[in-house]
Amino acid sequence: MSDKEIAEVKPTNVVAFDTSILLEDAGTASENMTAEDMLIPRLRILQSGSPQVKKSEGAYIKGAEEGHIFDNVTNELFDGEKGITVVPITFRKTYIEWTDDRKFVGDHGININVSNCVLDDKYKLRNPEGNVMTLTAEYLVYVIDKNGNYSPALISMSSSALKKSKRWNSMMNRLMIADPNKVGSMFNPAMFWTAYKITSVPESNDSGAWMNWEIEMIYDADSGGIIQNLPNGGNIYLQARDLKSKAVRGEVRIQPDTPEDDVM
Repeated sequence: MSDKEIAEVKPTNVVAFDTSILLEDAGTASENMTAEDMLIPRLRILQSGSPQVKKSEGAYIKGAEEGHIFDNVTNELFDGEKGITVVPITFRKTYIEWTDDRKFVGDHGININVSNCVLDDKYKLRNPEGNVMTLTAEYLVYVIDKNGNYSPALISMSSSALKKSKRWNSMMNRLMIADPNKVGSMFNPAMFWTAYKITSVPESNDSGAWMNWEIEMIYDADSGGIIQNLPNGGNIYLQARDLKSKAVRGEVRIQPDTPEDDVM
């Protein structure tokens, strides 16, 4: 039979597809995959000097603008003014080592001895090798879309964004909700009990101007959190708790990134 004859073969008896079969195969897309086989993206704010914004750069993305929130795995762009909804899962602080040409060297954790590092004339902390050591706050989060779908990502905050991190942490630590098992008692829930709106806003000082994070709590203490306000909030909560456990065990692999461009 020729290729032409094969191409002209048409189905005869069309059988209706039973969509319930889809449920039988649910969850099989990630069969045999481990953390080593998947990357969790980093989200960062594009600055005026980001290569994704510059048409002359190989990393340029059509439509990318200063202030957009950028996914470094899918290259997806989110409108920074409209923002994104996230559910925080874990928080950590660490020193990230970078070269001057923006190459990632290592993640050293928070307990590394930096007494042998010095501040240069731009107030960057440099180690004896001459690389930059950047104190960074990292949040593992679920990004929630308008349909209630969720996917993991990492948000890093350094330099001036560390003030935003402290404010976010304060919001989480001050949140107190009613104890369902004890009348009149309150407790501080897990950080993934509620959701936050993350946007980008312009900031400036004597050294220049840049875009920074802005964080706003969506569901307050009396709202019932994501469990009461999202259609699949209970499932998101349970999945967040599971992802936290995996992160603690070191089973979460994060996509490396370059340091934030032109952030003061």
